[in-house]
Amino acid sequence: MIIKIVLYLLLLSFALFVSDDILLALGIPKAPELVTRLGLFSLLMAFLMLCISGLVFIMSHIMQSLLNYFSTHKRIHRRLLFIEAKQLQLKQLFFFKAKQIEYFHEQHKTRILKEDNQRQIKALLLLIDRDLQHLKKHLPKADYLTLAQARKQLYSDQNINGLLELQKTIANHLTLNESS
Repeated sequence: MIIKIVLYLLLLSFALFVSDDILLALGIPKAPELVTRLGLFSLLMAFLMLCISGLVFIMSHIMQSLLNYFSTHKRIHRRLLFIEAKQLQLKQLFFFKAKQIEYFHEQHKTRILKEDNQRQIKALLLLIDRDLQHLKKHLPKADYLTLAQARKQLYSDQNINGLLELQKTIANHLTLNESS
């Protein structure tokens, strides 16, 4: 509706400007100046109406957006979205904390297992050394050196299963020597 009025005012101002040229051509003294002022006034009014209606439209749109933003429904919806985001954040935090605890637990378990293996290897070495000392007198020197070399190699490799097998072999030699 307002745009129609603005267009009519523009058409009126253009018609007045054209009529100003006609009045100038006819040579009427004061009429062209009056018609020009009237044309400028109608052009200014069209421009002002367009600007004012645009401002009113923008302001009403801003007010409607503000009322919509602060409405109860939208506040509840934003609060719900906030709670959902917070829940998702807490789930992710819980997941990563669980992963971190699992990682540190595995590291602790590995360290304890390594320390326990070291203690077991040392205890096994003491037992092997003691048994080798008992066998030293009863075994040929080549066999004794082979067993000592195997002990040394298995210890440097930290091969607990190999050391257990060596202990079994030495225990078998001991039982054979004792029975003989």
